[in-house]
Amino acid sequence: MIIHKTHSKLELVKIIIELNIKIKNPRQYKKVDLSALLIDQLGTIDNIKASLHLPFNNIIDLKHYLINVNPNKILSVRDKNDIIHKCKRIKHYCRNGYNLQNTDYNNNENILQDINCIKKHGAIPSVRKAIKEYNMNPIKEIVDIYIPPHILKEMEIKNKLKEIGKNKCIKFQKGFFQLKFD
Repeated sequence: MIIHKTHSKLELVKIIIELNIKIKNPRQYKKVDLSALLIDQLGTIDNIKASLHLPFNNIIDLKHYLINVNPNKILSVRDKNDIIHKCKRIKHYCRNGYNLQNTDYNNNENILQDINCIKKHGAIPSVRKAIKEYNMNPIKEIVDIYIPPHILKEMEIKNKLKEIGKNKCIKFQKGFFQLKFD
């Protein structure tokens, strides 16, 4: 088994820490050495405990995840920059009242081409924001966006934390208070 090169050292360390794999201080190793140690440890492990922060639930899924291309790194830097630029153009269109004259788009087909290009990359936050703003247009159809399962899981955790934070607010009271110290 060989770990695919698209997985970074930081991601491997995160997997080791989350799953409590017996590698002491994994940050001290180089990526190549850490990969070899992780492969050795995976050979001795029969099952793993599922984690909310990781996109797999059992040892077979973990091995499959590590062998294949990292789903977070499907795009090259240049492709990602192009997608983010398209998102900026779409957000500019949305923030200027959905008016083509205030943007560099020539017609609605150009906008739809950019929308169809970016909607496949829901793992990028800029894409989600651009599609969300575009869907607020009352005249246009709603565009569905593909968000990978591991990103959905992260968003769900984030929303739960926001809900917990809303319930626990600081209360300020004005008035006269008397403190006594013994």
